[in-house]
Amino acid sequence: MAEIVINTGLHGFVMLDSVVEVSTSHIAGARSFSDVPFYIGLESLAQLGAYHIRYLTGFTRHVFLIKIIHCSFPAGKGVDGEYFLSGNLLSQSDSSFHCRLKMEKENKTFMEGEFLFAAVDYDHNFQSERLRHHYTKVFSCLHRDIKPD
Repeated sequence: MAEIVINTGLHGFVMLDSVVEVSTSHIAGARSFSDVPFYIGLESLAQLGAYHIRYLTGFTRHVFLIKIIHCSFPAGKGVDGEYFLSGNLLSQSDSSFHCRLKMEKENKTFMEGEFLFAAVDYDHNFQSERLRHHYTKVFSCLHRDIKPD
């Protein structure tokens, strides 16, 4: 039987190099890319937004992307070089968070959109003992500009 192998060429799944600032309404980070498809940049924005929500909830809830409300980026372009990523919390309820996320290169917007995230209590599927520790550790490393394991 023939085998199909899919390899993204990525090492690890953290798509952020650092978190340079974070507050209750804003987060900013950085990422260096080496000629990757646009969706890797999109994933980086989603991760930045999710880490912002985790920070806002004190890492006490599981956070995931529900919907990309809209996002614009240049057609047919890959992502290459150093990018500044930022996010602003637009609104929130007990369990949903609406954010505007943006990726810039050399002070020009490359990708920008509105994203909707959810935060749910940890349970048997999303185990607090494992996930809370993992996300807290990764965020701490990113915020101190240390590569997470």
